[in-house]
Amino acid sequence: MSEIARAGFFYNLAGGWVIMAMSLSWKVGAVVAGLVVAVVAWNGISQYLAGRHADEVMRASALTAEEDAQRAKALSEQHQAQLAADLEQQRQELSETHQQVDEQSRQYQAALAARMEKQHQEELRLQATYRLDRNQRCDAGIVINHSGSSFTPVIGKTGQPITCKGDTAAEPLR
Repeated sequence: MSEIARAGFFYNLAGGWVIMAMSLSWKVGAVVAGLVVAVVAWNGISQYLAGRHADEVMRASALTAEEDAQRAKALSEQHQAQLAADLEQQRQELSETHQQVDEQSRQYQAALAARMEKQHQEELRLQATYRLDRNQRCDAGIVINHSGSSFTPVIGKTGQPITCKGDTAAEPLR
């Protein structure tokens, strides 16, 4: 054995020097140190990967939230547009209803005015039947017909002479 081999080293076939003859405590220490380094490296890699994963989750979450916000905004705008359209339609229908009511009111007022005028004309016609004509006069509260030189009292439905006041009889004359 060479001096190098006696010192605890041997030459491997891959071309490097490898520690061979070390005390057990150094070997255990090296293994423990290697394990600590491996655990620390594993922990670091795990934390790095967890951080990357958390970043990806946060980005995905932010993207999803942004997409949800855009969908909500679009839905809100669509809902607002629908409400505006419904409101406009209701306004139009209300306007048409007002026009119809106004027209019906005008027609009713015109018909009422025509009925009232007809009723007034009927009242005037009826009043005219109570008025003495040019051949009649009121004498002592009785309607008298004057025809030439004869004067006769006008008899009512009851068979009694019709009473009068001024130029108006108490019963219709015609």
